[in-house]
Amino acid sequence: MAAIVTPFPATRKSRAFYAILHGLAGVITRPHDAVLFLDPESSAVVTLTPADTPHLVVLGEVESAMAQYLDDMTRGGAARIACSRLSEVA
Repeated sequence: MAAIVTPFPATRKSRAFYAILHGLAGVITRPHDAVLFLDPESSAVVTLTPADTPHLVVLGEVESAMAQYLDDMTRGGAARIACSRLSEVA
């Protein structure tokens, strides 16, 4: 029996949820190992700890376009991502 080879590794799409933390409206996401709270107005990124759990209210899932924007924001913004790609020189 032949083995099936996947040419590209499966990637996990990060999901984002609208949330309220300490009275501030924003979103939470888990792009890597930590859960992050992002405040869209101030662009603040807060790593959530177990002590933040009593102050967190999760409301509902963010749609895919907003989730992509948040994923870009956690990696430094779309402009940083576009400008930091390696260029091949012939």
